[in-house]
Amino acid sequence: MASNEAFKKQAEGANDAAKKYMEENEKLQEKLREAGIEVPEVGGKAKGSVEENKKNLTEEVRKLKDELDATKKALLKSDSDVKAMKKQAENLTVEYDRLLEEHGRLQAKCDSQQDKKSD
Repeated sequence: MASNEAFKKQAEGANDAAKKYMEENEKLQEKLREAGIEVPEVGGKAKGSVEENKKNLTEEVRKLKDELDATKKALLKSDSDVKAMKKQAENLTVEYDRLLEEHGRLQAKCDSQQDKKSD
C-alpha cells in the first residue's frame, strides 16, 4: 500500500512537471511567433524540408541577382544621361558666351552708327 502511494505521488510529480514544461514551451513558442519566427506545431515537424528551403533560398538569390543587375543597368544609364546633360550644358554655355560677344559687337557697331548719324 505504501509502495502504491509512493508510485502515485511520483506519477503526480512527473505529471505536474510535464504540465509545467509544456506551459513554458507554449510561452516560449508564443514569444517566438511574436518575434516573427516560424515555430513548428507541438509534435509536428517544421514546415517544409531542407530541400524546399534550399530551393526557396536559391530562387530568392536568383531574384535578388536579377534585381541587382537591373539596378546596375539603370545606374549606368542615369550616369550616361548625367554626362550627356553636363556636356549639353557646357555647349550651351559656350554658345551663350559666343552670342553675348556677338551681341556686344553688334550693339557697339549700332551705337557707333548712331553716333555718326548724330554728328
